[in-house]
Amino acid sequence: MKIKFFTILYILLVFSQGVLADSPATSTPFSEAYLDIPLIKISQEQGVLNEEMCRFLTNHSIPLDQKAALVNALGWKFEGKKNAEIFTQYLMEKYRFQTKNLPIYALNGSEMMCLGYLKLLEDYFHPLEAMKILERALEIKPKSFTVNIITAIARGQVAFDTDWCQIWLFAESVMNNKSLEKDFRPEAISIIMDYLILYQDSCFK
Repeated sequence: MKIKFFTILYILLVFSQGVLADSPATSTPFSEAYLDIPLIKISQEQGVLNEEMCRFLTNHSIPLDQKAALVNALGWKFEGKKNAEIFTQYLMEKYRFQTKNLPIYALNGSEMMCLGYLKLLEDYFHPLEAMKILERALEIKPKSFTVNIITAIARGQVAFDTDWCQIWLFAESVMNNKSLEKDFRPEAISIIMDYLILYQDSCFK
């Protein structure tokens, strides 16, 4: 009887993990298109931010899409790895903030995007705070395709429990915006859209 109970429990756990892995934040591994960049490949292998990676994320000469790819490569299965907290502490020390909490508005748009995306992957069950940070980044960098598509993913994660059609519409709006600077690799766009287009049918039900 005990064996049967643990067998059922194992099946439920495996099934639940599969379901949780299927969402906008967890099913768009676009960093696969950036593994030619050594530090991004290392990020995928290690899954935990270190000082070199934090410097990468705050380096003004590094393109936005590569920063987003590094965060994406860290993954969403954190299991106690607090990458958003590590990055927050790095920023506190880098700018010598004397406040108790990180002053988000003191960051530049690139740093906001990285922090918001880290928070999204770290706590995708509660994506609202991450989305708000990403939307602040979008206000600073409204023409960046990278910031727009990452924000769309976050908005889709917020809508995940209520309106699947919105998930597709957020992404479609970014794809149809011809005024955006395409600072994102085409292969990475394909990885994202190949998943998000699955929600398109929800708009016709």
